[in-house]
Amino acid sequence: MSIALLAMPARAQMRKVNIYSQGQVVYSAPITEVDSIAFVDAKPKTPVADILDVQFNADGTAEDLSPMKNAITIPSKTGLSTVWSNTYQRYVANFSNSWGSTVSGFYKVDYTNNEKFRNALADGHTLEVLVMGNYSGTIANVEAKPFSSMQAGGTGFLVTTISGARKNELTFLPNVSTTGKSTWIWTTSGVVPRSRRFYHLVGVWNKDEGKAYVYVDGELRNTVKASGSLVFPTSGATWFCLGGDPSSSTAAHAGWTGQIAFARIYDKPLEADEVSALWDQYASLQPDVEEDMVTDIDYLSGMAVKAGSYYYIGGKGFAAGDKLKLRQTVEGGSEQLTDIVLTDGGARILLPANLASGSYSMILVRGAKMQDLGVTTFNVVSLMPPGCKVIAHRGHWNVAGSAQNSRTSLQKALDLKVYGSETDIWITTDGVMMVNHDATFGGVRLETSTSEQVKALTLSNGESMPSLEELLNMVKADDGPTKLIIEIKTHSDPARGQAAADSTVNMVHRMGLRDRVEYIAFSLDICKRIVQDDPEAHVAYLNGGKSPAELHALGIMGLDYTAANFRNNPSWVASARELGMTTNVWTINSEAEIVEMNNMGIDYITTNNPELAAKILRYYEGADH
Repeated sequence: MSIALLAMPARAQMRKVNIYSQGQVVYSAPITEVDSIAFVDAKPKTPVADILDVQFNADGTAEDLSPMKNAITIPSKTGLSTVWSNTYQRYVANFSNSWGSTVSGFYKVDYTNNEKFRNALADGHTLEVLVMGNYSGTIANVEAKPFSSMQAGGTGFLVTTISGARKNELTFLPNVSTTGKSTWIWTTSGVVPRSRRFYHLVGVWNKDEGKAYVYVDGELRNTVKASGSLVFPTSGATWFCLGGDPSSSTAAHAGWTGQIAFARIYDKPLEADEVSALWDQYASLQPDVEEDMVTDIDYLSGMAVKAGSYYYIGGKGFAAGDKLKLRQTVEGGSEQLTDIVLTDGGARILLPANLASGSYSMILVRGAKMQDLGVTTFNVVSLMPPGCKVIAHRGHWNVAGSAQNSRTSLQKALDLKVYGSETDIWITTDGVMMVNHDATFGGVRLETSTSEQVKALTLSNGESMPSLEELLNMVKADDGPTKLIIEIKTHSDPARGQAAADSTVNMVHRMGLRDRVEYIAFSLDICKRIVQDDPEAHVAYLNGGKSPAELHALGIMGLDYTAANFRNNPSWVASARELGMTTNVWTINSEAEIVEMNNMGIDYITTNNPELAAKILRYYEGADH
């Protein structure tokens, strides 16, 4: 609460005194005939976060500066780093998660057994975060959460999806209910975040008032009724995630791409003047740049590069004579000015000959004007990796009108002309190879049903479930390079799995498609059976744990493993190549992990984002390296 005295000269008429609460006048009264005025400093003290105050460190860790001293752990750190911000004079967390998708790097603050923390949230609280989203083009219509604890309950911030009048806007979302059932309080701000711009967000839930407030850059943007008690998240998800939202005790989703400067929690609902005091600390620190010189900025971070080569930045508005300042993000780091070559859709940046690996701020320089284009990471190498060829996981299904393992998903993969389109097959009781990932669909178990029963099933895009023969006919009719990568599923009866292998190989031979088909399986016995049926077939083992030499001795010429298998055995990529074998990694979807696998020198990547993976491959195949 604050008091404002409206001062007038001595012996003059003072009209009134106002008392404010939450930005509203709650009391007003006239004052007359005063001889002197005692000026009152109504500026509130800056609140101190007493429940959580996250500070990021140079080594990528984070610590809690609040009196509670909560432990901050990093369950997964792929694509996660901290960089020095000259603007805010602190290290900020940089997240390379795929926007709104599975989280590859995040921080965790667990309050499961912390009664003081839980009580602080339950009796009314305030969340504060200084955050920047980093996306290309139009913001994706998926929920992305920078700082949240919102699994079927809880509280936090997010960028929402479009729903009715709701836009892709910054939102405070406590779960408050009078019945104990999950009830989300959509405290929307109306602010659609611009890419690579920091926003100061404050969310207040006042239990006594039964209201929720959201502030953006010190301005109250919305007030929503929020009566009742806080509903906590489900068991195992009672922790705050920085970089996403808890989905279990060890994993997160709704990934954030961009940066977080800090995150704080207060054990009380802050007043409007207190929020204003928080914002005053940062209002004058906003970067002094010309933000509209270049728009639709798009670039890839973490790439392998050669010093003295070119690096591409997409965007509209680059002009002749533009320069780019590359500034190391570490405190006291160097900076260099380099040339820009205009291209269709963007610009090529000539990297300095003495470029060192690390994170860099990219600042466009045009005369006296400057624009911050974002932060990227360079991995300087002497020899460029060849790049991962792309295999669309269950086809290219993650687009409108498509569905996993459908005819449409295969056609869209063929249209992309990626290396391969992966599909999964089961053998029915009458010996027909049908296509589906899971053993059951719509309550029908494929391997114990007839082909007619299975063909009657309808996929999410309205198509009937396809047979393998139908997909092979599509590949045969296509004159492009895309192969069908056939996964023979592990059946409940090993003999049925081997029958599926025999039938599949025979069909491929009969249709003359040996050069357009490769095989994968989790079952080592099925892999060996395919090799027995066709010693020249390319077969890859999915289950992991086998070295290249072990598989090579069995005639199995491919390792198709998870990223963890390759990270834990970094020599396997080179060993496989020496033996004439191939390496593939599944299923990798985020930009950070796709780049990581390319840098590792793996041959193929299986992904639900084949367009992004193909874009990254084109970079590695580029002529300017």
